[in-house]
Amino acid sequence: MYKRILIASSAIILLLSPLCTLAAGGKFQYAGWLPFWKKEAGVADISQNWGMLSEVSPFSYEVNANGTLVDKMKIHEAPWPEWLAEARKTKTKIIPSIAWFDGEEIHALLSNKKSRLAHEDAIAKLVKDEKFDGIDIDYEAKLAETKPYFSLLVEGLALRLHAQKKILSCTIEPRTPVASLYDTVPKNYQSQYANDYVALNRYCDEVRIMAYDQGTIDLKLDAQKGNGQLYAPVADIDWVKKVLGETMKTISKQKIVLGIPTYGYEYEVSWADGVATYRRLRSHTFFQAMNRADAIGLEPLRNSAGELGFLYATSTRTEGVSSALTWFVSSTLPSAIVSMNTTTSVARFVSFADAQSAAGEIALAKKLGLRGAAFFKLDGDQDPFLWQVMK
Repeated sequence: MYKRILIASSAIILLLSPLCTLAAGGKFQYAGWLPFWKKEAGVADISQNWGMLSEVSPFSYEVNANGTLVDKMKIHEAPWPEWLAEARKTKTKIIPSIAWFDGEEIHALLSNKKSRLAHEDAIAKLVKDEKFDGIDIDYEAKLAETKPYFSLLVEGLALRLHAQKKILSCTIEPRTPVASLYDTVPKNYQSQYANDYVALNRYCDEVRIMAYDQGTIDLKLDAQKGNGQLYAPVADIDWVKKVLGETMKTISKQKIVLGIPTYGYEYEVSWADGVATYRRLRSHTFFQAMNRADAIGLEPLRNSAGELGFLYATSTRTEGVSSALTWFVSSTLPSAIVSMNTTTSVARFVSFADAQSAAGEIALAKKLGLRGAAFFKLDGDQDPFLWQVMK
């Protein structure tokens, strides 16, 4: 019969002692997510760089509505078994991710005590049976009302995993300072949060902050860097500083792992009546972005966000872009697109991460004394010079 132990001091010491051990040592750690859809290339690339990473996270297991786990990676099939054996030989910790992106389903499962406890049992059993070093919980798009139940989930997982001396990694969305999100800060803005940072700090051994997919979310940086010029970065370091500042108010820096992107996005951009419109068309790996620039005879340049970027005109207009992937930013006319948006052409803007932008974020994480950095994603398509900046 599973019981939550909240009062007994001996139980609290038992719960916290693995956390103290895992946080000790002081060495800056590197981790990376390896997606199943690029597993062959990612496995080959990481295998040439064993020793650089402290942790690897095969991505990912997924979750059915009833809480059962789905192995999307097919982790018992090649190339995983041999590669995981190599990881163990090099003492690289194996911490696979469990990813879930359906907020309604997450809430339905976690708000039901019976199904939540069964889910905790299933995860703990997976870690034990597969002899993993831990698990990474990446449950995104959660509802605000799910916050207390998600906290109970990480508490229950901590009790189970720490008893096995296993690591609980919690991957969460970035939290931008509220004053940078709204022109007028709403009184009840904290009620919109789906993650309880106090609980995450207490129960998670590491908290990976997905400090990417910034786009146009930061109104202050939009006004500063995106007025009269194009600005929709994956992760401007000035925004990353804000995110980490918010995080460190509650979560111990010894537990924070900075999530760093290795990719970028392409937007269709236009301007009218003081508003710049960004329609996100597709993601690009580093090589896809570089190849696209090369195909149209352009050299990517460092932009105001510290990323590489380029702008080009095309006669192909994209229809049906989702409203969820369309953003409007107050701006004077960006000079770069003055001659591009006509009756026969439209402007396309690409901004993407590379080794230099990653190096700046790594330096920031080290300066702040964080636990480490994790890259999304290591799939063989990231800037090959990225390995050289992991020092």
